[in-house]
Amino acid sequence: MGFGLRFGTRILGLAGWVIGCLAGAGAQENKPTVVPERAAQTAQAKAVTSFKVPLLARALRLQDFAGMAPGAEVKDGLAEISGFTQESPTNGGVPTEMTEVYVGRTRTSLQVGFVCHDARPALIRRHLARRENILTDDNVGIILDTFADRRHGVLFQINAVGVQADAAWTDPDGPDYSYDQVWDSGAEVTAKGWVAVMSIPFTSLRFREGGLPWGFVALRNLPRNSETDAYPAISQNVTGTLSQEGTLTGIAGVTGSHNLQLNPYGLLQNEHELNSLDSQNPFFSSRRLAGTVGGDAKAIIKDSLVLDATINPDFSQVESDQPQFTVNVRYPVQFPELRPFFLENANFFTTPIDLVYTRNIVHPEFGGRATGKIGKTNLGFLAIDDRGPGEVVAKTDPLYGRKALFAIGRVSEDLGKNSNVGVLYTDEEFAGSWNRIGGVDFTARLSNEWTLSGQAVESSTKGILGGGTADSYAAGPASKLTAAFQSHKGDFQTTYRDYAQGFQSTVGFIQTTAFREDDTNAHYKWYPKSGPVQQFGLEENGQLAFDRQGNRVYHYNTFDPFVILARNTVAAFLVGENSDTLSPVNYPALTRYTNFTENLGGLILRSAPVSQVSFNIVALRSGNVNYNPPAGAAPFLLNQNYVQALVTVQPIGALTIDNTYLLDRDFNSHDGQFVYEVQTLRTKLNYQFTRAFSARAIVEYDSTLANPLETALVRTKEVQAQVLFTWLPHPGTAIYVGYNDDLQNLNHSLCSRVAAACDPTQPILGRADGYLESGRQFFVKASYLLRF
Repeated sequence: MGFGLRFGTRILGLAGWVIGCLAGAGAQENKPTVVPERAAQTAQAKAVTSFKVPLLARALRLQDFAGMAPGAEVKDGLAEISGFTQESPTNGGVPTEMTEVYVGRTRTSLQVGFVCHDARPALIRRHLARRENILTDDNVGIILDTFADRRHGVLFQINAVGVQADAAWTDPDGPDYSYDQVWDSGAEVTAKGWVAVMSIPFTSLRFREGGLPWGFVALRNLPRNSETDAYPAISQNVTGTLSQEGTLTGIAGVTGSHNLQLNPYGLLQNEHELNSLDSQNPFFSSRRLAGTVGGDAKAIIKDSLVLDATINPDFSQVESDQPQFTVNVRYPVQFPELRPFFLENANFFTTPIDLVYTRNIVHPEFGGRATGKIGKTNLGFLAIDDRGPGEVVAKTDPLYGRKALFAIGRVSEDLGKNSNVGVLYTDEEFAGSWNRIGGVDFTARLSNEWTLSGQAVESSTKGILGGGTADSYAAGPASKLTAAFQSHKGDFQTTYRDYAQGFQSTVGFIQTTAFREDDTNAHYKWYPKSGPVQQFGLEENGQLAFDRQGNRVYHYNTFDPFVILARNTVAAFLVGENSDTLSPVNYPALTRYTNFTENLGGLILRSAPVSQVSFNIVALRSGNVNYNPPAGAAPFLLNQNYVQALVTVQPIGALTIDNTYLLDRDFNSHDGQFVYEVQTLRTKLNYQFTRAFSARAIVEYDSTLANPLETALVRTKEVQAQVLFTWLPHPGTAIYVGYNDDLQNLNHSLCSRVAAACDPTQPILGRADGYLESGRQFFVKASYLLRF
């Protein structure tokens, strides 16, 4: 089975010993019960606190807290949580403002009220924005660990005007805001701060039967101070947040998460799009008022096991991807998943090696998924087809119309405190070919500061999947081991990867294989006791990789001193030396393995100086390699100017303008000749009429200028425009009305024609000086969530 699997076996042996020790220790842990009492904020919150959640006669209302305290009607029926502590910038410090949380429940929902005192309410940052877009505002939240496993939870947040954000929380990774759930909220600013209420239906949560305790963490963020306050106290000397959670008890007799959900949709489209799948016959296809229907169904069994099914799901993306550099890159670029069906409980399929990347599943027709938790066992199973592979070939191809089938299974067992061991299996089958991967993984919490995780897998690939031929076969192991240390003063992480020559994953996201790599990252931080500087420190990153024959693949090393100020301001000065080594196997014009050394220096600056403006800017003078030299030429070293700027302007409370600018300009390092330039300019405007109704417009310009004497890249220009009106009262129920248009500098004849057919010796879709409309779409989409 090779070094990787032997190495993985050793990992599991060590993990078994470590987890056994942790399991024994965890069995002896006794959590004290603390009765909440009303008191002024103190710097020392209790490390572990348990609150009984009382039963209320009705749901909470904003007017219940109009006087910055619970009214007489509800005061005696709520559990009070107070005594918040700073998590940052001063770990364990006294919060600059007092916060109180009040918790109760009805028979159908969890009720949470926040009272956020503020001596300067005029400085409270608040915007009427799209759902999830509140992280630069004052906001409060609660993390619910309904299985009390100290690893998985759900975060519910609202800003000072009641706009919601929710996320799946996984320790130690933190929030994943692609998660969406149905719940209610409200908030308003007062003369002494602001108040907020949350009503979270039990039908929106997954939990254990029998009224067992839930873990919880309450949070408050004050962006003008770069401050996060928490209850219980969350120490930066301890890895993870849920490992330090408190406890909610008394949620007994609730079976609300037994439910059935149906989410049908209808889509009406008018579309005109360029189709170039057949290289000998590019053409425009049109659909006039074509209709599509489909939907999802969900059933929850025993409060904790979720069964999902989908028929003809609509995987059109209403939101476009944030632009990235994709020209002249050595390895593929990863984009986040945006499609709802794949997002819920996606963390059940997460392992140290990224073996499940659902954007590889392009156009499904049918699918099913089961996820959940039974006792200490976490389960995740996914089976789905994909019409995509049979749609990207010409109609004359034997593979046209064929479907790929995906099957993914993941089972893990919680052991001890924040530790687990699991197995994963992935399989893609297409036209007699397959890619199958199976293996084991673990996470071991060695102490409050140290965590060890690892995975060992083996792949088997036959046929055309992974770029092979019909009769080809490849197999090989892969393994990964990470050791991480976290403390208030600093953190350290080192990762070792070993991917064999024959290892392949068509289901996951693997940038390259056949290499061994060490990746190390370290921070050390200082905290001045006075002055404007909240924190300063040093960061070092290093990556070193070799191929299976011992030849170096790359060596990246960067070092940056940084400083952190109020208003979420971070400044870092980046210096480093990178090097890439290219092989004559990949570039025959090279006579030997050739190393290209790339020195770099630059600035990283991030800030939200006022409520109306925030920005994140990276500017570097660096080196690069021309991975696309002219035909027959060898790659050569480039001098690179690199800029990435993201600027958000919110001139009024309901309007958000996000601006993106990307620049990659490169010159031949030997003679200074211009080689290529890539630019992206993107503006997204969103006007929020109400929390549910919004209008959005996106305009994006992408261009590549290329010197044909220096590079094989071609000149491209593209202009995209999108307009979208959205009514979204809650996830699952929505109406979208949109228009998209795409212009590219394509030759209007689409190709050089010979005898009414495309000349196979000439490029398909030749470039021109003008523009051709390559895609136009008008659509109306409606969906409705039914819950029983």
